[in-house]
Amino acid sequence: MKRCLMILPRPIFPLVSGYSNKNYHLVQILANRYRLQVVVLTESRLTREELQFYAAQQVACTVWKRTRRRSVFGALCSLLRGHSLQTGYYFDRRLEKRVRELAEQSEVCIASLIRTWNYLEALPPDPDKTLVFDMVDSIALNYEGSRRRAASVLWRWIYTVESKRLMREEQHAIEHSSVTYLFNEAEYRYWLLRGNVRLLPHGVPEQLFSYTKRDRRFQASVAFIGKMDYQPNVDAILWYLREIHTKIGGMLPLLIVGAGPTREVKALAGKLGNVTVTGFVEDPYLYLNSALAVIAPMQTGGGIQNKVLEGMALGKVNVVTSLAAKPIVGAADRQHLLIADSPEAFIHILSDIRDHPNRYHAIGLHARELIRKRYTWEHYGRLYIEGIEESQ
Repeated sequence: MKRCLMILPRPIFPLVSGYSNKNYHLVQILANRYRLQVVVLTESRLTREELQFYAAQQVACTVWKRTRRRSVFGALCSLLRGHSLQTGYYFDRRLEKRVRELAEQSEVCIASLIRTWNYLEALPPDPDKTLVFDMVDSIALNYEGSRRRAASVLWRWIYTVESKRLMREEQHAIEHSSVTYLFNEAEYRYWLLRGNVRLLPHGVPEQLFSYTKRDRRFQASVAFIGKMDYQPNVDAILWYLREIHTKIGGMLPLLIVGAGPTREVKALAGKLGNVTVTGFVEDPYLYLNSALAVIAPMQTGGGIQNKVLEGMALGKVNVVTSLAAKPIVGAADRQHLLIADSPEAFIHILSDIRDHPNRYHAIGLHARELIRKRYTWEHYGRLYIEGIEESQ
């Protein structure tokens, strides 16, 4: 078996985000094909659960611990040098040396996100080594769009500064990698001519297609799922609370499901009432499957929203903004999901779903079939390995 090195910018456990779920499945895919070595950057110890996961997959794991202070210092130095905060925060000269040692023994080297590309960039040229830029989505393009819509002044400044710098860095990484993977079709088309770029949508767990658990307490609610300290999720739910829940929250309770809810989200939810903020839960799909509808009112960010794919796989009616719907290739408005970009549109659609739920049953069924055909981890893994081997 060929040897493969994968660099992760943070741990993948607990499985509470799109990043975590994607890399949880990718590690298993790679371990079935290669002798896999994973390097994980972290500011704390890896959980026993994550270490046991790597051991079960027979994956060698190098844990590289950094303090938050050192990471922030690296980001500030990067800012002064004209580089992105993203890459500076995750770069460590000592780890660069260790990565070089591990890469010498590996035929395939994978950088997860732009945050870890610098470690592969520093490797000596080797025509026999396959360098994979697992870009996922273009943070530069996302930041460019988000800077005009972000509610936070701080985040508007970060988006403005970072977008230009990341544009240069992402282009350089694409041009120098053997293969680059993106999961957003619009971003794929933007970067297509810069290098060997491949469109690779993420998947959903197979068990969602047959998931049946429900809780009657939540059957009249609408549900939002996501990591709740991730800024685009914060922007989305604050917008929904202020613009929509204030008007229809008395008739349609809201479930906010996901780890790390910010103080601002909890405070506004508590003030308005009729909102359940769960924090981390072992089974978030119970809430989604029980709800009347699933929402993704995204105002910032980009790429495919795993929350939408999962809601569709469950056969739920998903009400989303154009920003959340556009990356899902094959999904059509009023056939697989419902698009609403204004508060008035959200209110009208959600009220109609509440009053006439049977009208929307077919949309959920069509959504599930679309995900079953195009967005499974089996399909994702086959294309991922194919891209590597065709680049060798």
